[in-house]
Amino acid sequence: MRSLRFLLAVSLLLSSVALAQSHVRISYEMAQPEGNTARYIDRFSSRGAHLDVSLEMTYSFHFELSAGLNSFNAAKYGVLTTTTGQDVSGKQFRYLNAIPLMAGFAFHIPLGNGSRFWAGCNAGTGYFDRVIDLGLYSYSASSWQYGIQPHVGIAIGLGDHSGTALFFDGRYNYFWARQGFPVQQYWSFGVGLLFGGSGKK
Repeated sequence: MRSLRFLLAVSLLLSSVALAQSHVRISYEMAQPEGNTARYIDRFSSRGAHLDVSLEMTYSFHFELSAGLNSFNAAKYGVLTTTTGQDVSGKQFRYLNAIPLMAGFAFHIPLGNGSRFWAGCNAGTGYFDRVIDLGLYSYSASSWQYGIQPHVGIAIGLGDHSGTALFFDGRYNYFWARQGFPVQQYWSFGVGLLFGGSGKK
């Protein structure tokens, strides 16, 4: 019974220390499609956002949870083959919403005064919703696809000792083909604020 109490106390202590070193990053995000995604929509996206929760497990080694949204749209002329096998031609308005939900690990290198550099890799799933409007008709399809998300970033402390920092990051998003839906891939770039990082690091 005493050993159980001891283990519980140690677990609570470690979790409180880890939570004390955690931080949250919120960013405005832009994205550039690549590969199959660019063949569907080749236009740069300026509509996106990302949320990251980073928990320090040991010094400089973080477990991270990540969620985001990137919205792409473009207009194209061409022929669209529908699910019924009919070819429809005309101006197509194409839309793609990508919602990655990831978890992973990253190494954070303190640079002093609340600044830091990090690099890591997340893995998880992404929800992709595709819509094509052509004339009076609308065609849509959606899927969940598994993927990976290598990422790097740099934060610049704002000097208020609160741990708040301005940061810039970049991600490569790759999702494997699944159930008839092709590989999805795009680059994303964010700028935002980091909250809760230790101002002493």
